[in-house]
Amino acid sequence: MENDELRELILQNQNLIYSIIHKFRSKDYDDLFQAGCVGLINAYNNYNNSYDTKFTSYAYNYILGEVYKQIINNRNIHMSPVNIKLYNNVLKACDMLTNHLGRNPTDDELCAFLEIDKYKLFEIRNMITTDSLDYQYENSNLYDFVSKELLSKDELIDLRDALKTLTNEEKAIINARYFNNYTQQDLANSYNTNQVKISRVEKKILCKLKAKMY
Repeated sequence: MENDELRELILQNQNLIYSIIHKFRSKDYDDLFQAGCVGLINAYNNYNNSYDTKFTSYAYNYILGEVYKQIINNRNIHMSPVNIKLYNNVLKACDMLTNHLGRNPTDDELCAFLEIDKYKLFEIRNMITTDSLDYQYENSNLYDFVSKELLSKDELIDLRDALKTLTNEEKAIINARYFNNYTQQDLANSYNTNQVKISRVEKKILCKLKAKMY
């Protein structure tokens, strides 16, 4: 790939990379961007025009995978060796299935391939995000559901402490809904249930957070 072509590829897709790396609070955005560029190039090298998916959609998992690798290698991630191995297997499975299917695999396809349940997949993703990284809570619409007023710095700390008291499954749901932009229907599909049940579970979790804070 020529340098001019490489620069053009990155220029055309830099907003996609930025949208992914800004999910995380980090002092190393330059490093995360470079990792995202590596993922973008890998996606470009593996993409086939016959695939029934847009390149940006195809490239998403490649970019996110390289960003996660950068985070794991450079942060003090509190994960057991077993879970780190499983997460690496998730990344490899994403690459393999993406190339085979010509699109990003669904959670169902990932779980079937890895022979794990969906909750375990959510749990592993959640460990890399909410439990292991310092999310920008001040930029999250989670605010709107726990307080009618702008939270003070002390209340922000209370919110963070309250989040730590949730179970792994509760954290996975809050993480998906308020930090990864999942809809209730998205979660319902992932858990093989209906939107009404997810809505009820979510309301219970929010009530639990309010009770811990006030």
